[in-house]
Amino acid sequence: MKDNKLSWRIKLSFGVGQWAEGVKGCTFSIFLLFYYISVQGLSGTMAGTAMLIALCFDAFSDPLMGSISDRFKSRWGRRHPFMYGAAIPFAVSFFCLFVPPDNLSQNQLFVWFVVFAILTRCFLTIYSVPHMAMNAELTSDYTERTSLSAIRGFFSIIGFLFVAGSGFFYFFRATPEFANGQLNPAAYPAFALVFSIAMVIVIWLSAIGTHSEIPKLPQAPDDVQNLSFFRFFNEIKCALKIGSFRKLFGAALIMYTIVGTTQALALYFYTSFWGMTSKNAGIVIIAGILGIVFSTIFVKRLSLFIGEKKQTLMVGIVWFPLFYTSIILLRLCGLLPPNGHPSIVPLVAITLAIASMGFGVFYTVTTSMIADITDEHDLVYNVRQEGIYYAVFSLMVKAGTGLGGFIGGIIIDVSGMSGMTDPSVANSVVLNRLGLILVIFPLIGAVISVFTVRHYNIDQVKHAHILEELRLRRI
Repeated sequence: MKDNKLSWRIKLSFGVGQWAEGVKGCTFSIFLLFYYISVQGLSGTMAGTAMLIALCFDAFSDPLMGSISDRFKSRWGRRHPFMYGAAIPFAVSFFCLFVPPDNLSQNQLFVWFVVFAILTRCFLTIYSVPHMAMNAELTSDYTERTSLSAIRGFFSIIGFLFVAGSGFFYFFRATPEFANGQLNPAAYPAFALVFSIAMVIVIWLSAIGTHSEIPKLPQAPDDVQNLSFFRFFNEIKCALKIGSFRKLFGAALIMYTIVGTTQALALYFYTSFWGMTSKNAGIVIIAGILGIVFSTIFVKRLSLFIGEKKQTLMVGIVWFPLFYTSIILLRLCGLLPPNGHPSIVPLVAITLAIASMGFGVFYTVTTSMIADITDEHDLVYNVRQEGIYYAVFSLMVKAGTGLGGFIGGIIIDVSGMSGMTDPSVANSVVLNRLGLILVIFPLIGAVISVFTVRHYNIDQVKHAHILEELRLRRI
């Protein structure tokens, strides 16, 4: 494993690859559920179930891809062949997701959604799991990993921001036929095509930019055994035996589900509960994304100030729901001006930006902590398997989207909003119910998440001890 500091060229080349996952993440979180429910007419529960089914495939494909890339031997190393090869199939699947044939029945549309959501997630897994595994391989430095994670997170959020900004203000802008541009079915194929091509370019840029590091990265051992289902499940079992990993996984899964649900409901929530136009809703969502971007700039300093990654992580877990729910509580208690008042959009935008900074801290520190856990795995089992751990992290992110979409779809049906072509016409009973759910759910989830991660036990002293033990073993 490399011990030196990384050049900015390598950091940026590695980080830019996460732009593609940010694009997919924004699309799945904000536009996909809305597209299938309000544009294509699929029921909320069926759309949410489609996302959950795709997630269930990820539960198997992500760790499997991690195991495969850990064992893969080639002249281009363990990771890069998959990064090069997955780009085009991923882009094609993403495009097809937004061009279903006309006049499909509910069941046929459901099948189309399921098939291409699965394929999009599957090909993203083939790329993203090997790509993320390099976070632990490029450097073993405790603080440098946080810096690398922050850069990677920065590009992910830039991708998210780029999709949201161009979506709301270009692709889905209002037209004479569609005052709410997100309801225009003709806008989605062009949207999907542009970002499909862009993702191929960015993925290949990342692979080419880090290609020179291949000889310096850990390689699969010469005596590596062929993959079998027994060994595959045994590798997962070994990973889950690492107590720090179990605790971090549980806390992250809960947090991503909270954020995934709020993202899945974002368009409905801002246009109905807050009575915003689609343009103003886009401004608020972009403000939230900018909050995450800003957090990636100072998260390393925050981690150094607090002293340990676990405590920094817990700050992020609590930070997000406290600010996110505060503005909703003020509205439910009648302490804000009425919807439509000039102050509403700035108030909601600023509050969401501050809340999102907490999620940015959580996101960045999580990936850095996983890199440290891979060193503990090496110490315990005498084998490096970064792929397995980052596969599970990839699963955490997708679980937030999948479970969040599933829960969001059910909430839409239960609240009475399903089938509305214009969510802004919902009555006050429906809106208050929706607001109350989005106060209770994040707060309870945050408490459970903090409780889960409280006994995570890799600090800077223990990590230094692990690296020293690994160094002595190599000698």
